[in-house]
Amino acid sequence: MENINELRKRQSEIHPGFGSYLECMTRALFTGLAAFTLAFSGSFIGQSLLKKNLPYGRNGHILASSILAAIVSYQVTTQRTKSCQAAWMAAEDKHTYFKEDPEGEETSSS
Repeated sequence: MENINELRKRQSEIHPGFGSYLECMTRALFTGLAAFTLAFSGSFIGQSLLKKNLPYGRNGHILASSILAAIVSYQVTTQRTKSCQAAWMAAEDKHTYFKEDPEGEETSSS
């Protein structure tokens, strides 16, 4: 595995916004991990408090909490990584809408 600082230094010469993109993606992934942890613990505690009203046992609580946490984590991580990708594309000059690409054709965002 490469040293992350070496990778950042090498890529920043080619792509000036690489360092901020790397930091943004790291924050996005850790935010997804935190969302999973909070969603799992919150739903498990909530189900434990309401266990008299729920028709399934402790294994069902763990399964339901895991599924809910995975969905929440996926949504949060997807949203955050898309915003990081948009910021990366905006930082790169060749991907702006108003700038022409090297071949002389205008680029359009789709």
